[in-house]
Amino acid sequence: MWTFFCLFTVLAWALTELFGKIGSKEKEDKLSHFKITATVGMAMGLLALVYIVFLKTDVSLKNILSYAPISLCYITSMIFGYVGLRYIMLSISSPVSNASCGVTSILCVIFLNQVLSPLQVLAVVAIVLGIIFLGYTFVDKESQKSSDKKYTKSLIALSFPLLYCVLDGLGSFLDAMYLNSSIMSENEVTVCYFLTFFVVGLLAWIYVSIKSKKVYNIFSNKWFCFQSFGEALGQITYVFALSESPAIAAPIIATYSVVSVILSRIFLKEKLSKIQYGIIGIVMIAMFILSFE
Repeated sequence: MWTFFCLFTVLAWALTELFGKIGSKEKEDKLSHFKITATVGMAMGLLALVYIVFLKTDVSLKNILSYAPISLCYITSMIFGYVGLRYIMLSISSPVSNASCGVTSILCVIFLNQVLSPLQVLAVVAIVLGIIFLGYTFVDKESQKSSDKKYTKSLIALSFPLLYCVLDGLGSFLDAMYLNSSIMSENEVTVCYFLTFFVVGLLAWIYVSIKSKKVYNIFSNKWFCFQSFGEALGQITYVFALSESPAIAAPIIATYSVVSVILSRIFLKEKLSKIQYGIIGIVMIAMFILSFE
């Protein structure tokens, strides 16, 4: 059954990125990232309710506040990712964003004195160099199209998935430290994250309503609704997959960016150079190795 959960999570999260990209338009909606946050936050709130009511998960304000710094790392990284959807191709942003496992590994080596195998070291180096070269090819390609303004804009666009990568990697690192020393169960930690996301989503909804001078209807953008639905369902199957077979599930789920690249090529008609596809392939293989190891 864990195989089904893995495959469902991969497809759900890949579609989530696709839906978010389709629904986000740079010039048409400057508040799109806040609207996505509000919609996903509501979905996470409903998901927390499921855990509390049906799975009988205990939750307290003390635990929520205790886990809040880690939750905010994840949530902030996702908001940066939502902003980036307006400015950069999904084929570039997805692999860069989800290379956060490399950041986590580096932090674990530096601060937790963990030792990596030669294969893991090679994978981390491949991820870091891959991101650097992928970013360089993207910025160089964009800068050739027009003036320095285009060059600057492409650098800013690339910064959003990079910020996602760093913050998500930091969140995973702090998560590892927290779970190793905490008396909270995994379900309790999950509910704390969902409820924190709900609060952030509620604040985003209030902000959008104030800026637009009318109450924002979270169902007004169908693509954001699809995105939040996929985000929530993917999170559920993700937990089940890891609980049954973490050693195999983790590397499989980590490759959902491959599906995102394929979907962006099919539905968004995004085209990359052969060099860019090659770099993405190397990064994906390195991510798989690092997760599996």
